Amino acid sequence: MIRNVLRRVVHLFVVLGGILFLSFALIAMAPGDFLSQMALNPQVSPEVIHRLKTIYGLDTPFYMQFVRWIEALFNGDLGYSFSYHLPVTDLLLSRIPLTLLLTFTSILISWGLALPLAVYGAGRPNGILDRSLTGFSYLSISVPSFFLSLLGVLLAGRTGWFPIGGAHRPDWTSEPGWERILDMGHHLALPAMTLALGSFGVLYRLMRSAVLEVRDQPYYLAARGRGLSPRLLRLRYLFRNALNPLVTLFGLELGGLLSGAAFVEMIYAWPGMGRLMLHAVMTEDLYLVMGGILTGAVLLLLGNIVSDIALFFLDPRVRERES
Repeated sequence: MIRNVLRRVVHLFVVLGGILFLSFALIAMAPGDFLSQMALNPQVSPEVIHRLKTIYGLDTPFYMQFVRWIEALFNGDLGYSFSYHLPVTDLLLSRIPLTLLLTFTSILISWGLALPLAVYGAGRPNGILDRSLTGFSYLSISVPSFFLSLLGVLLAGRTGWFPIGGAHRPDWTSEPGWERILDMGHHLALPAMTLALGSFGVLYRLMRSAVLEVRDQPYYLAARGRGLSPRLLRLRYLFRNALNPLVTLFGLELGGLLSGAAFVEMIYAWPGMGRLMLHAVMTEDLYLVMGGILTGAVLLLLGNIVSDIALFFLDPRVRERES
């Protein structure tokens, strides 16, 4: 197991290096940069622009810029944001926790609802519950997350049940600890549910198909013939054996939720990485964009490693194959 994990970590660094180099090259080949936009200001002289390009190393070929950025990265320095005038590391550390909070809350909601409902729904195929959930899953897959976000904003505006914008109230710091948690949970509820609905349909359909496949296996039919209780059949035979495809999906699911969270954050004004990255792309803030790409790539690759480790412990067939 340790050998396999180390091999995957080495593979992670190779893939990560390729992602960063290609991303840096594509950004560098795009016409203009942040200083080109600044040069449009008549109050900024060409001498100032030239001096800034020299300071930030933008007057050298892109591969030299990439090498310097990688060297700084190994020293814990992600560069300097041109538009925010702050270190990229400080900006990301202030936004990443809120994005992760939104993402993992939506994962808990979507997985916590989709998996048990799929087991119960597939227990009676084509029943009322199964048909209703299948229809709802198709609707969940069909509706884009940004449209669901707009509907959520409309719901919050019409009913007043949920706050619109921000992660907490302005006077949040003056409240007791438990009231802070409740206030953030109140602001988090609608964006998290919106993001969870977008992945519920895919998870439900995959889990339902896996459960129906397990129901036809000889070991399940033998366990059912021995008269085991329905609860034991669902937990030990259906749920556990049908979970393998979903565990494999976890790494890709994490990356997909991060990209979907960007739209949700922008519409709900959630102060995470989505709005930060949109501003970075619009202003061609090179090092801030690269910091966002690095964060997303690392989380996606780590998600795949975590799913491989979980599958190793859940499925003895995988352990035998890897040994």
